[in-house]
Amino acid sequence: MPPKLIDSPLPDPPATLGASVEVMLWLQEDGSVGEVEFIKGTKEWREAVIAAAGRWRFEPVMWEGKAIPARVQVHFKQGGKKMVWFNVVPVPNLPGEVHSEGEYGLSKPLIERDPDLILPLGVRALGKQVEAVLTYVVEEDGTTGRFEIQAASSEGAVRAALDLVAQREYQPAKIRERAVAYRFDQNLVFHGLDEPIAALKGAEEIVDPVYPYERALAFEEGYATVRFRLGLDGGVISAELVEASHPDFGGALIAAVESWKFTPVAASESDMREYRHDFVFVNTPYAARRLIDMAREKKSVSAANAGLDAKPKLLAHAALAYPTSLYKEKVVGSARIEFIIDRVGLAQVPRVLEATRPEFGWAAATLVGGMRFAPLTRKGKPAELRVILPVAFEPPNLPPPPASAVPVEAP
Repeated sequence: MPPKLIDSPLPDPPATLGASVEVMLWLQEDGSVGEVEFIKGTKEWREAVIAAAGRWRFEPVMWEGKAIPARVQVHFKQGGKKMVWFNVVPVPNLPGEVHSEGEYGLSKPLIERDPDLILPLGVRALGKQVEAVLTYVVEEDGTTGRFEIQAASSEGAVRAALDLVAQREYQPAKIRERAVAYRFDQNLVFHGLDEPIAALKGAEEIVDPVYPYERALAFEEGYATVRFRLGLDGGVISAELVEASHPDFGGALIAAVESWKFTPVAASESDMREYRHDFVFVNTPYAARRLIDMAREKKSVSAANAGLDAKPKLLAHAALAYPTSLYKEKVVGSARIEFIIDRVGLAQVPRVLEATRPEFGWAAATLVGGMRFAPLTRKGKPAELRVILPVAFEPPNLPPPPASAVPVEAP
């Protein structure tokens, strides 16, 4: 609702009777009009409308008990000697209010830092075009926040878009040199490699291998090669390590491969495959690199739920795969994984705290690495949270726990 008019003298009509005029009124704290800015309209009426509107008075606009400057847009029309009317339209101008394209007097944000795109393996390797439509806000300090996914062709597209946009920096939008929050609606389109990786031909679901926490902390890059066999339904029924620069890279890759899904047709054409993965930081999400740097500097992320505007809400996760090397033993197991929900809701830097078998630890870390949550906030500001998740494993001939039963607990 616009502020209430207290006094609104009408303009003195010039010789020309037909009029249509739009003006912006910049209100002062006491509700008086500090300035009238002409937007468009009938030239002959311009001065008359500006002079009249400049004498208008409104009730002061209040924000948290304090009178503040404001602005309203006025549409004035006159169609005859006695027919004079106007419409007062409120224009967002409260502290913290979000603005959008098309508002008069608003300068849009200008991007200052747009980092390179980092694509997940499932997008990179398959050579597919993917897209994500998201809404986000460029805050008054030029950072991005308040992310919402409107549509996406794949989970990989969502993750790539969120990680990219979270790193952007802008010159903020402004209204009369005052920085304001601005809402963007963007459609981001990505494309993988021109030549897909042969070992992943026919893949339907590809989860990135997690970067082993201890190796990342040591700033160590490496590689691993895994040979795997596909079943008739396209699932991975066996996986063995061929070579690895460190056992951690091998364990992480095997666990990821065991969660992959292929089409039955692709499996029938080529059931035995071999894939080499390079663990390099250039393909690691920006948020993960930042959090690892914080860990190196002994800086920690809060594990306290207290103060969050809402509890963590799980939106997406990969399937939990039982290690194929334990099929014959059919053992029950468990693992506890520590990870961080970053400010866009992505689970980052999963770390195995304990596991009844190493294979369970890597499988649980792979599950966590594919999780995405609703972005967390404290008092409306983006927040991050350190979480510990217990994961239970049962042999594949027993029904797995439903996805809705996956718990999220703070330590």
